[in-house]
Amino acid sequence: MSRSERDYIELCKKQLEEKFSFGNGQGYSQKDLELLSNYIEEEKGLYISLSTLKRLWKNSFKQGPQLATLNALAKTLNYENWQDFKLKNKDDKVVHANTPLNSNQGHGSVSSKLRKPGAAFLFALLIIVLILFVYGPKENTSVLKGSISINGPVVFKADKTLSRGVPNTFVFNYDVSQVQADSFFVQQTWNDKKKERIDPRGTVFTSIYYESGFHRARLIANDSVIAMQPVHILSDGWEPHVYYDSSDERFVDFKGESFITEGRFHLPKDLLLKKNVDTSQYFITRIGHSKAYEVSSDNFEFNVRTKLDTMNNSNCPWLNVLIVTEKNAFNIELVQKGCEAYASYHIGEIRRNGKVNDLSLLGRNIFEWQELNLSVKEKNAEIRINGESSYFETFKEDFGKVMGLIFIFEGKGSIDHVKLSDTTGTISFEDNFEK
Repeated sequence: MSRSERDYIELCKKQLEEKFSFGNGQGYSQKDLELLSNYIEEEKGLYISLSTLKRLWKNSFKQGPQLATLNALAKTLNYENWQDFKLKNKDDKVVHANTPLNSNQGHGSVSSKLRKPGAAFLFALLIIVLILFVYGPKENTSVLKGSISINGPVVFKADKTLSRGVPNTFVFNYDVSQVQADSFFVQQTWNDKKKERIDPRGTVFTSIYYESGFHRARLIANDSVIAMQPVHILSDGWEPHVYYDSSDERFVDFKGESFITEGRFHLPKDLLLKKNVDTSQYFITRIGHSKAYEVSSDNFEFNVRTKLDTMNNSNCPWLNVLIVTEKNAFNIELVQKGCEAYASYHIGEIRRNGKVNDLSLLGRNIFEWQELNLSVKEKNAEIRINGESSYFETFKEDFGKVMGLIFIFEGKGSIDHVKLSDTTGTISFEDNFEK
């Protein structure tokens, strides 16, 4: 029995649900689709919006999804394109549109997929949302209500690509007169909340950045990224910010305050009270540093001594250390002992999550000092904790230079020493927090 186009779409959705363990085999949730959208963009260099995926899973397209959308989904399943997906699945059992997507036909049970590390690729994205940096798209990926047509050059550039300190306003010059589309946007990061509509007849747009680091601004037509502009904002030393909500741009700043005492970086409680931080509420502290370190992410040595300070009444407290690169961010999340299911790390393109991997070595008494080391030699990475070799990974992709260091604490934390060097021992950055 031959398949219809709708049957192929349903089969593709079913394979995606199984590959990424949607709902642990109990259907899909919006969070599953959010993580899938992030994964496609980060790993495949393609962009499919959350709204498009929601329409696809609800079967609410009037005329079917765009071919670019189907090509992106096929590539996520490691096919060359949509036609290749159909050719290689033409002889499989037909999955009709009314067949439940969480059935166990065709490619094995969801539970078997959960035992494979591929499912873990999605989970660690949750902690990196503030600093995720991605490739530009490799093809036109228009996916909204109207297709786009590019008939000439597209201009998108910033008046400066390097600056210092936040907040920082960047002026973008653009020209989309050669592009036919229903709507145009400039987006600071992957987060849809930071996307703002622009006038296609205009030429100037300004955007405020509240965090230092390496960013990629995007020019979007409908839902297609048609141009990208790197922006590097150097930090003015260490920049601590307190957030009540990690998705909110509003934060408590400590500019001009002294937060280095007794040879360590920390925010004492009296300083929090001085800045009117409501310590009875849940909050997180983000401490960032960004400069031109001139260290390759293929070969570097990173060392830090850090701990969590007692503040929030959390059942499973955590701290996260991130090394930001030109493409993405390496990160290691330590959790309180007993909470190892919430531990994670992200090395190159490899992600591991404690829900589907044994990350018990990332469970520590994080209220005591922890020595954390990440050593990368020719893309061979080793994580060491308190001198103990913990995990090894070998990644393949190129991530460019190291562009920033970020520490995120549930509540607040302390840093005693941090050092970044290349594999020859040449120190690029070091801070012992001695006045």
